[in-house]
Amino acid sequence: MDNKLWDCITKRLSAEETAQTAAMLDAWLAEDAAHLEEYIKIQELWALSEKLPVQEPLDFGWVKDQISETSLVLQLAQTNKAGLWWKYGLAAAMTGIFLLTGLFYYRSAQISTQPEKWVLKSAGAGKIIKVLLPDSTTVWLNSGSEISYKDDFKKDQLRLVKLSGEAYFEVTHDASHPFVVSSSGMNTTVYGTSFNVRAYGGEQLMVVAVNSGKVGVTTTENKKAVFLLPSEKLTYDRKKAKTEKTIMSKNDVDSWVSGELIFEQTPFNEVFETLARKYNLKIKTGKVNYTDCKLTARFRNKSIHEVLKTLNLSMNIQSKFVGQTIYIEGGAPCSSTK
Repeated sequence: MDNKLWDCITKRLSAEETAQTAAMLDAWLAEDAAHLEEYIKIQELWALSEKLPVQEPLDFGWVKDQISETSLVLQLAQTNKAGLWWKYGLAAAMTGIFLLTGLFYYRSAQISTQPEKWVLKSAGAGKIIKVLLPDSTTVWLNSGSEISYKDDFKKDQLRLVKLSGEAYFEVTHDASHPFVVSSSGMNTTVYGTSFNVRAYGGEQLMVVAVNSGKVGVTTTENKKAVFLLPSEKLTYDRKKAKTEKTIMSKNDVDSWVSGELIFEQTPFNEVFETLARKYNLKIKTGKVNYTDCKLTARFRNKSIHEVLKTLNLSMNIQSKFVGQTIYIEGGAPCSSTK
């Protein structure tokens, strides 16, 4: 960590930051989830030490050396018999300083080794749940999704949430405490806005879409934040390691919360996975690979039977229900499907 960045951190923690230092620090925090974790640890040490930040790892050898040097000073002071008050005054002062320093390092080490407690919220298949975070941020979790956050969420400088799956966020505004959604290979940083993140583990594409406010998105490959405004969407292709920024309807950002399904050139294997999560079903496609087949369609509060009728016609497939399992057979060639 360079001196400029360290200066930005200390200014934020001491409530003395400027617009320039805030921008520099926010960009660094958005680069990597590891930076967020590092900052959180620094913030904890700062709170403990009352403006005594520590960059270096615990070094009891340094404390021991300082105490040894103090003993040498005291021995020299003892040769001056006219300076008894100075000698004992210095002894008390130096001993106090190094005892406090040692205690600070000791307590810092204890804090760093204490396991962090995280709260986990998940939505099962066929379910959409609403979660209220400690800062009053509202989160809607789509089926087959989960989020986690520290139990002392409101105490941290960063409001960090880890997401697997899809969630729509209405973030409580707090300019001094950035809200960060960390998903596999992608981080989204905001201060107060409404946006959607889709990051299912088995899907090739990850998507961030903004309804209101402004967000910054970084990926593993692109450390420079891409900023999104309302009606803008960022699609991240994990396999190709590429991002694409496009325009979308604001009404579509959180359409799934109200029961609408929207597919835009979505591979059929991902369509089937989405349907399985939404309707709490198993879908078996046998040996047929539908990866090259893509679907563009909208379904507003339709039953699984109505959705399958459309798929059967568009793809010339046959579907059969056996209990809670749907078996898919047949299908037209997809090499020319767009």
